[in-house]
Amino acid sequence: MASKVRSRLKFLSPHVDEKVFRNLQKRITPRKTSQELESTKDKSNESAQKSHQDGEGQPLPLQRTEKNVHGMKRKIKVNINEWYKKNTAELEVQSIYKTLPNTKAFLEGTRPEPRFVWKEKEWPNGFPDSPQEAKVDVMTYLEQRDCYHRLQTLGAKDFSVGSIVAVTRSDPLIAKGKVRFVGICIDKNLWQNALGATFTLRNVIDGEPMEINFQLYSPLIQSIEVLKHERRDENALWYLRDYPPSMSAVNEKMKPLPYTEEPSQYVEPDGTKEELEKWFAKLWKMKKKY
Repeated sequence: MASKVRSRLKFLSPHVDEKVFRNLQKRITPRKTSQELESTKDKSNESAQKSHQDGEGQPLPLQRTEKNVHGMKRKIKVNINEWYKKNTAELEVQSIYKTLPNTKAFLEGTRPEPRFVWKEKEWPNGFPDSPQEAKVDVMTYLEQRDCYHRLQTLGAKDFSVGSIVAVTRSDPLIAKGKVRFVGICIDKNLWQNALGATFTLRNVIDGEPMEINFQLYSPLIQSIEVLKHERRDENALWYLRDYPPSMSAVNEKMKPLPYTEEPSQYVEPDGTKEELEKWFAKLWKMKKKY
């Protein structure tokens, strides 16, 4: 019976005492019905009476002998050293960190940080020569190499959410063959190190808000110019859709400011809270009319 119990305890820790074995032994053994219990009692009584009549000739009530008591209190002896050798702990503790081909190691449930191979260190050719050197798989290596060459061709610089960016892209439907759009970057998708990287610019032109989503590595884009390298605390500025249009308006003829590697922190101008209160009070009155 102990072997059956041990076979079912492979998933447990090796720190198991005799009480656990006894409790599990009781659970594993099939329980007898009330009729079976009564029949066993009757048989034991009859056998005890017969044995006593043969010896002395007078029946006596059944008493438990030392042998029976010892049999009921029988303990399972376990050699701990042998048990450790035969039944090792089979608990596999998984790591709390998660890794993806194009990201750094990150805690599960947190926002992963993309991995830019060409920014990790100064490579002799600007980019590693092989996937083994970059320590990535072949698909990630080829994709990031295309991204790197595309950025080198454009001469694009890094920009953050909140920066003012000017994008020139080709358009065969107009006479000039290209169009330029200036706006505030209100969103950048997480995977900026993949060919599907996108960013969104917002501006107000002739009183009408306009948002354009660009593909960073699209061959239609001719140039990306960072007019003002600035950042905000939020990962996305979708709330500008509900704010006054003046807060997302940018002059299309704005001259570029000196570029800095570290973006400057955005500071709200004076009177922003009062302007927002008036704006939302106006919207609330308009909704009440309808």
